[in-house]
Amino acid sequence: MNYLYHNIDLKISIGKQVRFNVCESIQIKKSVETLTNTATIVLPREFRNAVSPSGKNIELAGKSILDFITKGDPIKIAFGYDQDLEVEFIGYVTNIGAEAPLQIECEDEMYKLKKADKVTKTISSGKLEDILKAVIPEQYEIICNESYHIGKWIIQKATPYEVLAELQEKVGLRFYFMDAKTLYVGMMTDFKPDAVHEFNFSKNVRRGSDLKFVINDETPKQIIVESMQKNGQKLTYTTGDPNGESKTKVVFPNLTQADLKKWGDAFLKQEKIGGLKGTLDSWCLPRTNPGDSAQITRPIYNDKHQDGTYFIKAVTIDINKDVGIKRANELSHKLI
Repeated sequence: MNYLYHNIDLKISIGKQVRFNVCESIQIKKSVETLTNTATIVLPREFRNAVSPSGKNIELAGKSILDFITKGDPIKIAFGYDQDLEVEFIGYVTNIGAEAPLQIECEDEMYKLKKADKVTKTISSGKLEDILKAVIPEQYEIICNESYHIGKWIIQKATPYEVLAELQEKVGLRFYFMDAKTLYVGMMTDFKPDAVHEFNFSKNVRRGSDLKFVINDETPKQIIVESMQKNGQKLTYTTGDPNGESKTKVVFPNLTQADLKKWGDAFLKQEKIGGLKGTLDSWCLPRTNPGDSAQITRPIYNDKHQDGTYFIKAVTIDINKDVGIKRANELSHKLI
């Protein structure tokens, strides 16, 4: 579908005072692999007017934008074609540039978790669910696709964000806000997409998409998972081909053999996944998000070896005069 002949409309609402209906550019980056989703807005060099929530013009000439916008202000970004707008970013202003053109940087709900009170607590159960409930404020819903056991966990003067960052670094768990109130948790291969978007390379895929087909990696691999126990000994679990390339993963202390098996099998599965790698570029529609899936059809290949449904792990949205509204959908493993 060609969207070159549609009008692009947008609405940027910041705090309770100001709304912008035009800008020079917007870039939104969302991913299941980075804890924080971000947005960057650039206002035109000669920008002079904004609009209040009531629709009244606000004259900015001779005034500082800081009279109307401050760090920490809530922000919503909505856009679409021909007045069909949907909110696609909700977050907070984190930085306001001092140069012209004016650049406003924003973060999603992770900004609040960075600012939350620090917690000191010991979670004896070792259950990931209990760890998260101990640090994540009650107003957020936590959706965890599997029951993970981490082992006894000690939190010492850490913000919720710092706890999530440590869990991601040490085990490979992923945490992302699907919306402003819902935190998704899991390994990459555990996420179960709710939304499926159809893409046909002869209809709604932009030229320039950077995709390569990667065959499932059947190279022999062996995964060794280690967990230090209270007695000072290492408990290990080994899976995969004993003659293959060996990788050792050190996970949390005091895990059971059953826990290690679960982690080891998950690590091995992630090592082997193949499919289309790279970015599939599209327009504003369909409105994809990380955690969704892309059902792909490539008519050029009669054997349909590249057709299938793939996990979307990241989406970068660019809005400017050169590309209109462009989504770069970064694909991961094949689902079907």
